Amino acid sequence: MSGTNFFAGAHHFVASNNTFESKTINIHNNYGNRTSDGVIPLMPNPSNRFTGRTEVIAELKRHFFNTTDSSQKRKFFLLYGMGGIGKTQICLKFVEEMSDCFSFVFWIDASSISTITQGLKGVCSLSAAQLGGLDGSPESALHWIGSLKENYIMVFDNADILSPAELEAYLPPGKGGNILITSRNSTMRNLTLPENSVEVSEMGENDAIELLLKASYLDPSLMEFQAETSKIVKELFCLPLAIDQAGAYIVSGATTIGDYLTKYSEHRKTLLSHSEFTGASKYNRSVYGTWELSYKEIQKRAESDDPHRANAANSAMLLLNLFPFFHHEGITEEIFSYAALQKDQKTSNPKLPLASSMLDQRLLPLKKTGAWDNFVFREGIRILLSFSLIKKGPSDGLYAMHPLVHTWGRDRILLNERKQCCLMAYVTLSCSLRWNGGQPYGFRRVLVTHIRANMEHSRSESNKNGVSYLDDAYDKFGILLLEQGYLKEAESLINEVLDTRNRILGVEHPDTIRAMKDLAITYRSLGKYTKAQKLERQVLDARTRILGVEHPSTINAMGNLAATYQNLGKYTEAEKLEMQVLDARNRILGVEHPSTINAMANIAATYRSLGKYTEAEKLEIQVLDAKNRILGVEHPSTINAMANLATTYRKLGKYTEAKKLVIQVLDARNRILGVEHPDTIDAMANLATTYENLGKYTEAEKLKIQVLDAKNRILGVEHPSTINAMGNLATTYQNLGKYTEAEKLEIQVLDARAKILGVEHPDTINAMANLAVTYQKLGKYTKAEKLEIQVVDARNRILGVKHPHTILAMENLAATLRHLGKHTEAENLIIQAPKVKSRVPEAESLYTIATVTHAQEAQETQLLNAQSTIPEEEISDSVQVVLNVQL
Repeated sequence: MSGTNFFAGAHHFVASNNTFESKTINIHNNYGNRTSDGVIPLMPNPSNRFTGRTEVIAELKRHFFNTTDSSQKRKFFLLYGMGGIGKTQICLKFVEEMSDCFSFVFWIDASSISTITQGLKGVCSLSAAQLGGLDGSPESALHWIGSLKENYIMVFDNADILSPAELEAYLPPGKGGNILITSRNSTMRNLTLPENSVEVSEMGENDAIELLLKASYLDPSLMEFQAETSKIVKELFCLPLAIDQAGAYIVSGATTIGDYLTKYSEHRKTLLSHSEFTGASKYNRSVYGTWELSYKEIQKRAESDDPHRANAANSAMLLLNLFPFFHHEGITEEIFSYAALQKDQKTSNPKLPLASSMLDQRLLPLKKTGAWDNFVFREGIRILLSFSLIKKGPSDGLYAMHPLVHTWGRDRILLNERKQCCLMAYVTLSCSLRWNGGQPYGFRRVLVTHIRANMEHSRSESNKNGVSYLDDAYDKFGILLLEQGYLKEAESLINEVLDTRNRILGVEHPDTIRAMKDLAITYRSLGKYTKAQKLERQVLDARTRILGVEHPSTINAMGNLAATYQNLGKYTEAEKLEMQVLDARNRILGVEHPSTINAMANIAATYRSLGKYTEAEKLEIQVLDAKNRILGVEHPSTINAMANLATTYRKLGKYTEAKKLVIQVLDARNRILGVEHPDTIDAMANLATTYENLGKYTEAEKLKIQVLDAKNRILGVEHPSTINAMGNLATTYQNLGKYTEAEKLEIQVLDARAKILGVEHPDTINAMANLAVTYQKLGKYTKAEKLEIQVVDARNRILGVKHPHTILAMENLAATLRHLGKHTEAENLIIQAPKVKSRVPEAESLYTIATVTHAQEAQETQLLNAQSTIPEEEISDSVQVVLNVQL
């Protein structure tokens, strides 16, 4: 259809008192800022830098020009999304491209009722409207538009503040024409139907790069700026308004595209908020300015005489003080539910401050039944959603903030207020965490992400050490960080807990001794076995002296020390202690008590470490039978016992029996825990190991890739368990002869472990040994020698010359020296190793299943299988003890 677009030339006239005056209008300065009555509602020109958005525009074309739909009824469509995402520009581009298909284009600024009214009055001033005898009122304009027989489109732009009902009152009568709405409020879908709407999201990276180059007046075809622009658009999260603004700043001459990120990191708030740095998008607001407009509207509502409206707005403002100090994703309602139901903690000493005494209860009222009343919370959420300041997540009660909105939420408030808000978020997170660890794993995994983000925000607020000491928060957060694999962060917090309690409560106070035990377990997890041993001996001595030798906490301390002896290769000492633990639990708790059965499982694990696989098998069968009988076949502890027995079967070469059990474990964990639970993924890893034992390397490779992908997704790329999965995949690549792929992964593993665990952690040294083996396979003997010398030195120093791992490192180095023709040095090492072995009888049996060059593969598998083998019992004796602060 070829029609007349009244607005194509209308920008040369302004209606004033229903008469036309010839006047040239600067659209950039006038759009959205008119105050006089009767101004013709001009459609701005689209930005000459408009880039991409082809899919959204194609969707608009399909909707409004659907040739298969023969009905003449009016068509509605909604574009919704956060401020600055580009909704208006998409509409402008769509209308420009399809202008020949519309006889009339009515562009209405819908940011308030007054702007809509002004626009409709302006319509009355059009010559075509005057022929209809309009009286200049908005109602007459609507009736005239509704009476049009031609195909028109009416755009309600920026309908952010109005409710759907309020906007509906300004829709023209009749069934003809087309209505296109832009809004931050997704509930406008009530007018259009959900299927007739699109949420506008960030630009694609390539389109964002092109937009930045255009805005910076740089040739998009030139490749020399691609790397820098890619970094900039990623830092700005591909938000069109932010990119346009960055281009305006660059083209002003204040910086270059190469230096922009440096300026941005130092002056982010100024660059994103100052009106001088707005771009050419006709938006007339800065990035931060557009969100500040939403905040001011919420503030206005908070002052309303309507108590419900005011309460909802106040709730939204409270949430906006907390959410920016969590992680921007995965903000779950469960945090507030658990916090509301937390029981007040009693301090051991008034000098020990508690987070629980500082909790803000305004979002956490309780019903008469004692359950949390989430009405106030949900009302605040509703307001934030209506302005697209937050987004709904994939499941109910889960929310997210755009990273830049998240940053704005912190930047918009003064430093002292930021510190206070950060503290309140910290307290809320602390109160949501239970002492006994009885919360779902998924929640604890999400919570640790928010805690780490909050601690980082606190450190960034000119507060180097983060939040000041709160005894319950430091204690709970330290244990959670330990549980989730953030070992160095856990060590820092638990160290602070121990130091503070030593000073205030005294060295023999039960809470001090418990902190000592927690720190010892953290040291063990960090591979600081000597430090762990020292602390655990102190704990055992103190508990024996204060509580007595037969107190459960004393026996648990004995079990923890035995676990450290195992790590140090002191298997005989470990076995001796574990027998004492078993005897005591048999006598005090009874033979069928779960703790007694766990003690039996720990002895089995020690037997496995000693190479006494038959004895281990016998005990593990008893453990599995007892757990089946007492706990039931589907109890997680029973399934763990099954996994332990499968590991021993592998050690005995009973691969078929092992495979059968591992498949049962995997099926059970899939069913009970879910496919993405870490224990389920570990079961998959164990099945991969069994396939490897059976020589099915291709099947093992396929499973291990799945395991690595899952751990990357769920735990994150730097989690120790993810890094272990990477190391295990490298082992399979070795077995498949894919040495180059193995080398690449093993370098990543070594770098990651050195960074996260430290260069002297046993796992880091194992990674060094694994890489040396691969270098051997690739014929890179000089590189292998260099690494193996470091491995031998480190193991001598940390584990001692008698430790089996030290002996193994000496043998690997000797093999490499022979390849290099250094036969005398190799012989000297070989002579030393058997002398040590003769004094360590268990060393021979420990590595009988591994060749010298592949011994580290066996160690790596042990690391990965930790959750399914020794650690299940270690959890019973150690980690559970750590979490159970009531002991």
